[in-house]
Amino acid sequence: MTNNIVEILFENAGKYPNKLAIIHKKEKITYGKLAQNVKDYAQYLLSKGIKKGDNVLIFVPMTIELYKILSAIFYIGATAVFVDAWADKNRLDQALKIVPCKAFIACPKAFVLKLISKKVRDVGINIMSGTIRKSKTEQPIESATLDTTALITFTTGSTGLPKAAKRTHEFLLEQHYVLKKHLASNADDVDLASLPIFVLHNLACGITSVIPDFNPQKPSDIDPKKILNDITQNRVTTSVGSPRFYEKLAEFKKVNGLKRIFTGGAPVFPKSAKLLQENFTDCDVEIVYGSTEAEPIASISAKKLLEFKGKVKDGLYAGKPIDDINIKIIKPSNEPIENFESALLPIGEIGEICVEGKHVLKEYYNSDEAQKFAKINYQGKVWHRTGDAGYLDNEGRLFLMGRVKNRFIHNGKEIYVFPIENALLEINGIEIGTVIKIDEQIVLAVETKSPQARLKQELKMHGFEFDRLVITQIPRDPRHNSKIDYDKLKTILS
Repeated sequence: MTNNIVEILFENAGKYPNKLAIIHKKEKITYGKLAQNVKDYAQYLLSKGIKKGDNVLIFVPMTIELYKILSAIFYIGATAVFVDAWADKNRLDQALKIVPCKAFIACPKAFVLKLISKKVRDVGINIMSGTIRKSKTEQPIESATLDTTALITFTTGSTGLPKAAKRTHEFLLEQHYVLKKHLASNADDVDLASLPIFVLHNLACGITSVIPDFNPQKPSDIDPKKILNDITQNRVTTSVGSPRFYEKLAEFKKVNGLKRIFTGGAPVFPKSAKLLQENFTDCDVEIVYGSTEAEPIASISAKKLLEFKGKVKDGLYAGKPIDDINIKIIKPSNEPIENFESALLPIGEIGEICVEGKHVLKEYYNSDEAQKFAKINYQGKVWHRTGDAGYLDNEGRLFLMGRVKNRFIHNGKEIYVFPIENALLEINGIEIGTVIKIDEQIVLAVETKSPQARLKQELKMHGFEFDRLVITQIPRDPRHNSKIDYDKLKTILS
């Protein structure tokens, strides 16, 4: 029985030791060499006093070194803790208050965090990446078990304090099994992995991962020439990444050679789907809906999304839920759900999407308030509240309406933002836009180069009702640079 994902890595190293595991720029490593490095790094970490159950804060860029360190941490049963590189002092301190860490492993540049954060300074064991070597002595390894916490990451905290997502080895394995089936992962593939977690999945599949030459924290600032060079030189066949990553490539030129791409982490409206479909030639473009706590939930091909003849008011068609997940829709609420059955809504009614399955996160780390609000225990199963509004139709298709917290009442009607955002994208010249209610006024905020007077006239012609039109740069989320940062936008407009 497999207890953790590193065991599968070792199995793959035994099957094909000379196969390339990861490629990053000019650096390459085989499965055999990676497995040996992981064992050596594990002994080094043990010699420094890191053991099973210890939390290890990691600030290492997405490189081959990162996956040596991460796999070694998993191997000895310690827990890897990641805080986003864009986190400011307050977010960093909040995160370390929720998840105290015993060790800090970071690249040289990241050691500056010790100057700005007392919480980081208080971490006792400090290791600089690039200095890890084989230990002179060898210690027995207390291997991780299924219930050992492998990985802790933080949600973006858009609804308040960031939540610490606790991924056990069992969770990572279940997610791997679902992804392998859904992505049709094949050991012959060469995958361009722009999202860090997917390199772990690839290592468990025996796939060669190509880490693109870019800054993962700024997916919209990529140099398309470098990425296309990565694809061509390494004969990449598949890729997983955020919508903005692929949009930047598609806006630059047509992309050849890829068989499949999977994109998610932000809504993909028909306008974006059309851009990707037309510019990734002879390539299947799959749009995946999921979240930090449940990935994937549903999916749809760009082709099917574009063929769908529904109305804009129907919301964003997300396809059918995958076989490995259960979905329920509950009444929208800003409070914890005490009675799940009484909160359930019938088919066709809009509410909050709740999911349950083996690859759905069961709990948060040291976050009782988040646990109480986002998790519902019902008939021996843990249901997760996604915070997303949507509904299922009679054919079992899932439609997304936007975040529950962004809905508002206007003239007695409940307004959800996705249908409006989708309609705005159909107006010539609008890059992105949304609607917000501020002080009883309906404010349309759009990013465009069109003159305001002409835009106002066109919006009125298309039936948009608003009290105020603002042309501005729409702030995006710092993680994927694809989703609208509604809280920041509301602050700008208020």
